[in-house]
Amino acid sequence: MNIVRPYIIVLALIINLLSIFSILCNLYIRQNVLRKRDFSSTAISVFMILVPITACLFCLNAYNSTDIEYAYSIILISFSVLFFALIQCFFSYVKNVENTSLDVIKAIVGVLEAGDPNLDGHSLHVQSLTMLLYEYLPFSYKILINPSNLKCASLLLDIGKLGIPRSIIQKTGKLQKEEWDFMRRHPEIGVKILKPIPSLTEILDWIKYHHERVDGTGYYHLSSDEIPLESRIIAIADTYSALTMSRSYKASLPHEEAVSELKLSAGTQLDKELVEIFCSIPLRRLEACMKETLKTMKCYDEENFRQDIRQNAQVLKEN
Repeated sequence: MNIVRPYIIVLALIINLLSIFSILCNLYIRQNVLRKRDFSSTAISVFMILVPITACLFCLNAYNSTDIEYAYSIILISFSVLFFALIQCFFSYVKNVENTSLDVIKAIVGVLEAGDPNLDGHSLHVQSLTMLLYEYLPFSYKILINPSNLKCASLLLDIGKLGIPRSIIQKTGKLQKEEWDFMRRHPEIGVKILKPIPSLTEILDWIKYHHERVDGTGYYHLSSDEIPLESRIIAIADTYSALTMSRSYKASLPHEEAVSELKLSAGTQLDKELVEIFCSIPLRRLEACMKETLKTMKCYDEENFRQDIRQNAQVLKEN
């Protein structure tokens, strides 16, 4: 047997094993895009796994064979390299589709919140803070979380406020009991809005329970680990954002005071361990989240979409 051939076959085997590893990692990370709910997506997933496995078996057989032609080995490694490249291109395309979808959602949420003194950029800020906190989580937590889904859930946490009367959302004073009863339903309303979208099924509970308290006195009376980890992460980002962003009924708090409030809420409202991790994040990273949010919202405010809509509606009414 040609002495070069074993090394080529081993190289092909390694490439195919890398292909399998890449497929499994990408399928896990992008499971919100490839949900395997229909025959076509299932067939694609099975095919992507079976091809490199078959190639691996062929490699093992070729390595022990004495009569295989050297040209077959060249063809094998060429195929392996090509298939690995195709896999990377496929998942790169999927990632681009996913990022584009998130960017579109982000733009829509930004426009909806623009000009609203009690929402202005809040969801975008929460998303930035959530992903920053995820970055600082220990590996034992990260392995339990799909970052793509977390990014989407943290952006859509307040989508249910679309179902709350504007008079309540924009109220400058303290809410009455009836108004508060309306307001506290926004997680439930958000779930109803997003439920028809199959790819968002996994994040519905995270949105629904993001106002739960770890002491069990929240909206649905879940406590500690009964609350999804992702909800507990979003809750901290949501609380910090609410404390540090200006509202029509309150001034923003400086970082030091906001951190103190978080620590006071640790163990009752918020997850104590996650609060400790959040409070360890450098101030410059937190300030960068705020600056990016303000920069994005400034673009929407300058365009003044809502004002244009109101003016056009008034013109139509007059005509």
